[in-house]
Amino acid sequence: MVHGLERSQWEHSEALAAGQQAQLRLLLEWAVNNVAYYRNRRSAGYADILARIRRRPDEFDAAWAQLPVLTKVELRANGASLYAASLPAGHRPLIWSHTSGSTGIPVKVAKTSLDQTLWKALTVREHLWRRRDFSKRLGVIRFRDPTERMPGGQDFPTWGSPVAELFTTGRASVAHVGHPIGELAAWLKRVDPHYLLTSPSVAASLLDEFGEGPPRALEEVRLMDEPVDADLERRLLAQWKVQCCQLYSASEVGYIAFCCAEHSKLHVQTESIRVEILDAAGQPCAIGATGRVVVTPLHNLATPLIRYEIGDFATVGGPCGCGRAHPVIERVCGRVRNLARTPDGRRFWPVDLDEIEIIAPVRQAQYVQTALDHIDLRVALDRPLTPAEAAQAVALVREVLGYPFAVDIVVVDRIERGPTGKFEQFLTLLPE
Repeated sequence: MVHGLERSQWEHSEALAAGQQAQLRLLLEWAVNNVAYYRNRRSAGYADILARIRRRPDEFDAAWAQLPVLTKVELRANGASLYAASLPAGHRPLIWSHTSGSTGIPVKVAKTSLDQTLWKALTVREHLWRRRDFSKRLGVIRFRDPTERMPGGQDFPTWGSPVAELFTTGRASVAHVGHPIGELAAWLKRVDPHYLLTSPSVAASLLDEFGEGPPRALEEVRLMDEPVDADLERRLLAQWKVQCCQLYSASEVGYIAFCCAEHSKLHVQTESIRVEILDAAGQPCAIGATGRVVVTPLHNLATPLIRYEIGDFATVGGPCGCGRAHPVIERVCGRVRNLARTPDGRRFWPVDLDEIEIIAPVRQAQYVQTALDHIDLRVALDRPLTPAEAAQAVALVREVLGYPFAVDIVVVDRIERGPTGKFEQFLTLLPE
């Protein structure tokens, strides 16, 4: 499978699209014949659209666009009716994936052994795209199960599956993301990896902890789980003299896009997933425009997710000079859950939220929108705020968000990460 992906990455865009369309037709046929949700929804016209695709393959894109979008709410509400009644030989055993609920709607998806094999092959592809030296040391700071949260992390003789199944590798070290940042910084100094995989919020905190003194061996930081801010990329290059790259994925659907080494552009993994970026009217966005992300994993017959809206917004990118024809995502903007709204109708992803840290006692901060005109600023403090500092904090919130919100300062001992280690600096509790 890895060798197949090595070949297909240099296919022309027409060949990639044709291969994807053939697989999507098979997926839709499977869903209509074997999955109750798609078989029973006559009003949605899944069978009619499938018949149109059979008759007029040249109208595939127009027909596909007529299929309804599946939301997280619908996925959760319909549960078992989205699971296939049976599977072809070779697709078992099933693997269950539970989302973290970072959009506020946790869901459960059944995946097949083929999905797992494809995930492994794509993992290796990402390493090969980035030209990593497998003999070097790998470091990982991510969510770990309670039984694996040892103080000081865990050390392993190899990089583990899937890389070690195909290559001889160096050592790897893993630490739980929930440890205090001082402990993670000490771990990073001791382990001194060449490559570090973690989330943007952890990388930013480690930069603050280290200051100008970078880890000695570090060459690259791989970022996932949260949107990547351009300022963080600049800081990593300026302070640590290292490049960073982004992995875009979602637990329900697997990998979505990887960065090439040549230009660090996010390329959709066309062989495994169809990605549509749609505007408010449901039409495909033009290059440079931002819209909601709708995906269709090509190979999961256990829970076919056809035109599934994952809750992200992204910006469409233009062709990349690396030579790969895979569509480009210019930027992953963020989750719907991290979108600020104002009474005058604006919707935006806040930036420069770290400005609040210029107030000396502020150790951690999180902005929570509880109403259209109200923000709770949750802060963990090294000491109580003075009246002047409190007034400064309120003014900074209004300045950063560009609106005169009513602001309450809520003091907490610590701002915890989400169930899988994600940290949401801005969070809205408003109904969609």
